[in-house]
Amino acid sequence: MSQEQTKSEAKTCPFNPYAPGFDVNPYPALKELRTHAPISYWDPGKGWIVTRYEDVITVLRDNNRFSPNPADWEFASTLGRAAMFPEMEEISRSSLLVLSDADHARVRRLVSPAFTPRAVEWLRPQVQAIVDELLDAAAAKGTVNVVSDIADPIPARAMGSLLKIPKEREVPFQRFTEAVIKSLSPIMLPPEEVEAVRQDMREGLALLRETIEERRRNPKENDILTTLIQTEEQGDKLSTAELLSLVAALIVGGFETTVHLIGFTMSNILRRPELFAQLKAEPELIKNTIEEVLRHDSFFKLGLSRYAREDVELGGVKIKKGQRLFLMANSAMHDEAAFPDPETFDVRRNTTATVSFGNGMHFCLGVHLARLEGRLTVGTLLARFPDMKLVKPPAFGPHPSLRKMETLEVQLLARS
Repeated sequence: MSQEQTKSEAKTCPFNPYAPGFDVNPYPALKELRTHAPISYWDPGKGWIVTRYEDVITVLRDNNRFSPNPADWEFASTLGRAAMFPEMEEISRSSLLVLSDADHARVRRLVSPAFTPRAVEWLRPQVQAIVDELLDAAAAKGTVNVVSDIADPIPARAMGSLLKIPKEREVPFQRFTEAVIKSLSPIMLPPEEVEAVRQDMREGLALLRETIEERRRNPKENDILTTLIQTEEQGDKLSTAELLSLVAALIVGGFETTVHLIGFTMSNILRRPELFAQLKAEPELIKNTIEEVLRHDSFFKLGLSRYAREDVELGGVKIKKGQRLFLMANSAMHDEAAFPDPETFDVRRNTTATVSFGNGMHFCLGVHLARLEGRLTVGTLLARFPDMKLVKPPAFGPHPSLRKMETLEVQLLARS
């Protein structure tokens, strides 16, 4: 397909993640795409929108023909993240997403033991204490914004416990996280925000380097950062660049994912009185509820990105080497071919086929920590405030790649 043909086809692509109402409910628009244009070229993003489950899972599992490395994009040198944000070059070069298969396997083998469910379970008492303290303060207010008053502080403080980050560094690291997330789709970022994003990146990276060097000098017990620094297998260690990239990825994934996981889960529970009642009667279903929220109401606006390593055909569409694919997991998880009655929120659904955290060799390392924080926060909220009520529907703010829930106003205690 020539560039001219690609542009011509792009005019008919109906995808617009910035249209009014998309953040509130993107699923009708995604279904329209999935039904009538399942793989279509989206000119603003300079890439293909892939909406069907079968196509998404095919690409995620095919690391020979599709690369996760942004440097493989045809427009990387002019519109890519490295071109717009050179501050991230060192981290990007050593990211698990861009390492060769052999190096990826080596690094993953070295670090995976630190991220198993058993490995993060020791954080449970610390996370529970953080949740309890925040909910004590929330109870005193009576009516709160679940996002800013509860969801925002929890991952920041949990990550502080995980990496033994001093409290005064939590806010700069949170700004760093937000900057990195925004930079994932740089051509979608408003030009006036670019310099502020770069500044937050510079400050975050400087603090990250300081934190790593301080930990080299003063290792700590029960500390994942010390574990990563000291990890060695048959003489093989993580390089400084690999370590920097891993810790940055952990901070980024641990902050933003958890905030939205908590906010979207509480929004779905409070908008479904029958579900709320069911969870009060069967709190063990909270785990299933979180997984169904991840499937049914994904907080991602754009999909996971992959880049064609060669000219390929996918779902009957010819894709040229270097072209970008947006793998729309939010659409794939509403695909009738993969999930029976997908528009129904079913707390007892089998969600093993979901792609909320990716699939294959690039499955998210920090998933178990995010799930632990989500389960403890939601479970404690429901147990402590069984009569809480939603004051008004959630409100969303602008963001290039996320459905960014900014307010979820909740009355925690029944008025006397």
